Amino acid sequence: LLVSKDLGKHLLEVEDLLQKHGLLEADIAAQTERVQALNAAALKFSELEGYQPCDPQIICNRVNHVQTCLEELEELAAKRRKELEDSRQLWTFFQEMEEAEAWIREKEKILAAKTCGRDLSSVVTLTNKHKTMLGELGNRRALLHQTMKKGEKILAKKSFGSVGIQEKMREVCLRWKKLEEVTGLHQQRLEDAMNFFQFSAETDDLVAWLQDMYRIVSSDDFGHDDYSSQALLRKHRAVVDEVEKHRGAVMALRKQLALLAPDHRQGVDVQIRVVEVEQLYGEVAEVAVLRTQWLQDALAVYRMFSEVHACEVWVDEKEQWLEKMEVPEELDEVEVVQHRFESLDQEMNSVMGRILDVNQVVQQLVEGGHPSSDEVRSCQDHLNSRYGAQVDL
Repeated sequence: LLVSKDLGKHLLEVEDLLQKHGLLEADIAAQTERVQALNAAALKFSELEGYQPCDPQIICNRVNHVQTCLEELEELAAKRRKELEDSRQLWTFFQEMEEAEAWIREKEKILAAKTCGRDLSSVVTLTNKHKTMLGELGNRRALLHQTMKKGEKILAKKSFGSVGIQEKMREVCLRWKKLEEVTGLHQQRLEDAMNFFQFSAETDDLVAWLQDMYRIVSSDDFGHDDYSSQALLRKHRAVVDEVEKHRGAVMALRKQLALLAPDHRQGVDVQIRVVEVEQLYGEVAEVAVLRTQWLQDALAVYRMFSEVHACEVWVDEKEQWLEKMEVPEELDEVEVVQHRFESLDQEMNSVMGRILDVNQVVQQLVEGGHPSSDEVRSCQDHLNSRYGAQVDL
């Protein structure tokens, strides 16, 4: 049993042989105690004085022979255990290498079937799964490293069965290297897809925002009086500031596009999308400038109407006073009236300045092609005639 050359052809068979060898070792250990007891008893006969049933030398020779046989048996047992344990190490190595190869084949199939997603959400999901796989790859790399060390130790012993270990290690290393390359390429594709879909999402958000801004800046609400026009103008200026703040984001689109992977940035659709965003921003900025001018014109009109109204109220008051005024007969009363005329003259000079300002505003509105030019000019003419009548009085 101990000189058998059967060391197993796979790990399970070696484990079975080791288990049987353990039973044999236990049997040898039990017999060792028995032999030692018998040898001790036999040696007592060699030490007797007087009558000796057997030659003491024969007894000693016999005891030594049995002891030598027992020691040889123990050496054979130890040698076979070492051979079986070496065999177990060898087949453990091959089994672990086979498991590693099977794991690599499984991951190769998974990577070959993987896509990069169709939108940002699916890419995020696939990226998270890929991160999990990278963790598994790291764990498997550590296990493979340990197995490689086992193979190197077996080779260093130059024991039986080491043929094929070097080839197996080289084969698995090459396959592992290829798996890591494929994994890295897939990770790069996922990152490229992530960048592309993020770029697309940000572009879509920018388009939606610009469309809202276009709707706001193209409003035909210019207020119905001085107060409402001022409020609209303040809001519009805030909108213009926001539009200007987004100019950098729009201008940066082409730089961001250039950073995308070639197969993404060279797509016709994405290039057209960038041009559309730039054109839309230009339209928003242009209409925003026009609305600023329109609001300012509306505000100027309402302020002019307010100023005209104030001037006409003043003219009405002075006309009523002049029409009702009677030439006094007393000198003191004449001086009072004269004083009032002097004050009126000063007021008329002041009102004249306001009327000139109104005329200037009207001229600017008319020359600017304001849609209410006729109404504004009519109001101007009416005010000028009223003031002229006042001067005549």
